[in-house]
Amino acid sequence: MTARAMVVAAGLFALAPLDQALSWGSSGHSIIAEIAQRRLHPQVWVAIENLLGPQVSLASIASWADDLVQQRPDTAAWHFVNIPYDATDYVPSRDCAPTPKGDCVINAIARSRAALADRSAPQSERAEALRLLVHFVGDVHQPLHVIDRRDEGGNKLAVTFFDAPMSLHAVWDFGIIEKRTYDWGRYVTILEDSWLRGKDVGALARGSPVDWALEAHAAAIDVAYAVPEDLKLGEAYYQHSVPTVDRQLALAGVRLARLLNDAFGHAGYVAKPPPSREPP
Repeated sequence: MTARAMVVAAGLFALAPLDQALSWGSSGHSIIAEIAQRRLHPQVWVAIENLLGPQVSLASIASWADDLVQQRPDTAAWHFVNIPYDATDYVPSRDCAPTPKGDCVINAIARSRAALADRSAPQSERAEALRLLVHFVGDVHQPLHVIDRRDEGGNKLAVTFFDAPMSLHAVWDFGIIEKRTYDWGRYVTILEDSWLRGKDVGALARGSPVDWALEAHAAAIDVAYAVPEDLKLGEAYYQHSVPTVDRQLALAGVRLARLLNDAFGHAGYVAKPPPSREPP
């Protein structure tokens, strides 16, 4: 993204309330969805096509939940969880209380997972649950979606990112990702060939949404909020943050695959890693 485009996008972002803000941006959610799709049991993918229709990828529906907020404001709070900055635990009554805009992403994941797994439910309900689950697993891995520092997840913290003014939240939603590569498919290749290759994907996929939220919360403190006093984010901040962005995107992908395989009756399935794209 060019500096001019970043300025325009940041301006539009700043005008939107938190519950309408992007989460990871469409590129980030597409990356997560594609990583997950590559790790689905073949019969799970057949079941997903039966719900969504043929020739529909997970990436193509990964940002649907963001659009839904416009029609259903009661889903807005499903995209984040407000765990206090100085907390080290998750307290549902404190962090996920019901509001007119919904409760939180942790409960939203549980509801979507249960609805998707309910084979007696109408197909339309299961299809909606699938679209929501694909998105919300991404959201819970975005560090600034799981922390409350009284700045709306960094939306009220104005910074510059390589001289382009934007919020800290926008830096993490799309700034770092698109600085690395504007082609989200290329980002998937980078993660498959470097970050994920050789790792125990089954082990990476373990844990619960609470575990994942607390892991991302720690990353928000240690990395996302580690901003210089002048709030000018450049090469040093970018290089410090990229490994965390890579990790969170990759983890979200393999964990989404686990939840989908589980929901469709193929718990424990671990696909073979894609072939290396590196030259022989």
